[in-house]
Amino acid sequence: GLCTNNGKIKITGNVYTEEKVKVSDTKVKIDGGETEGSLMTDKEGTYSFEGLTMYNDYYISPTKEGNYLEGLTTLDLVLIQRHILGIKKLDSPYKMIAADANNSKSLTASDIVELRKLILGVNDKLSNNASWRFVDAAFKFDDIHNPWPFSENLNYEVLETNMTTSDFIAIKLGDVNGSVAENLSGKTQNRYADKINLNINDITLPAG
Repeated sequence: GLCTNNGKIKITGNVYTEEKVKVSDTKVKIDGGETEGSLMTDKEGTYSFEGLTMYNDYYISPTKEGNYLEGLTTLDLVLIQRHILGIKKLDSPYKMIAADANNSKSLTASDIVELRKLILGVNDKLSNNASWRFVDAAFKFDDIHNPWPFSENLNYEVLETNMTTSDFIAIKLGDVNGSVAENLSGKTQNRYADKINLNINDITLPAG
């Protein structure tokens, strides 16, 4: 067989949110064969490792540092609480992963406490979780209502062909309403909300 690529292959992919917004400045690490290193995704959320030796095993893993408060608002806490109480469930496994602030692989009131401490400035980071998590874009959840465990890395064994769709879905911890996507795309956020009625007892209060 004629080897037209001189025994070299490449691994390329994109990093984007559930809303398909591209995520730049994500550190993507490669390890395998004679290759070990990392690079950052560009403004299009793209990364590319080229000139890789064929028939090696390759391990790809993304990480992203960032402001833990980015995309996090009190509305996220409300949505997480409504999910926990069974009033309205989060409608995707990625949102459930985002809500798992304490990395317990479940959603409880403790996650709300963790996120509230960030909003109030008590803590400047999550005690047991990163600012961003990632999911292999091709990963199929066994149960979308219970997404744990999930695949955060790509592992290619005895690779002999180019892999050009090695994509990841980026998840900002705490952001379950997707507002971080507005920040990344430079769009303004629509804060319009439906009208709600508050029923309050009519009582007389003394001064002070």
